[in-house]
Amino acid sequence: MLLRATITLFMIIALSACGTTPLPPGSESAVQMPPQMTPIPKGGLALPDRAAFLQKDPRWGQERLGNTSDSMASDGCLVTAAAMALANLGFTTDPSDLNTRLTSTQSFTSRGWLIWDGIRKVTEGRAKAIYHDEVSEDIIDSCMLEGQYPLVQFYLKNGRSHWAMIVKRDQRGYHMRDPLRPSKSPLIFPRSSEAFRAVRCIGLHS
Repeated sequence: MLLRATITLFMIIALSACGTTPLPPGSESAVQMPPQMTPIPKGGLALPDRAAFLQKDPRWGQERLGNTSDSMASDGCLVTAAAMALANLGFTTDPSDLNTRLTSTQSFTSRGWLIWDGIRKVTEGRAKAIYHDEVSEDIIDSCMLEGQYPLVQFYLKNGRSHWAMIVKRDQRGYHMRDPLRPSKSPLIFPRSSEAFRAVRCIGLHS
């Protein structure tokens, strides 16, 4: 099954702010999935929050992002956020594993930009990444209502682009897992959706 996208199946997005060696021969299988998966409940603005990864984790922070010279610690925010989304959906993965599999399936450009069809490749079509050419509260809500995890891009105070994963929205705002900020519970984003520069949603393929 091909990854469905709003604009194009092979849209790419830079990892400009926020690798690892290829998989051994014969191990290019998809990100592992438990024998039985619990479907993500649909119809609500709160998604299961089962996984929290940090891009600077010493277990993978010094790995190269794809085949670039950039490290996961410095530029791996999107891969880390995508790994959290997949883990929440029931896949057995982490930022190191996902980075390795995306690299082995040629799912990065030479500049380290993610080719979104890589999500389909590494999950054997079980998961998809949906590209949206606009950002709005309605789009983010619609993703969550469908049981998909919104990954949102915004700018840090130092001017660098960054990605995080939304797990909930309520009257206080968006509750997010930020790959740069350790926390026991999701952090509340202090601004509205107008502060987001891009949104991509990762969910199970129906």
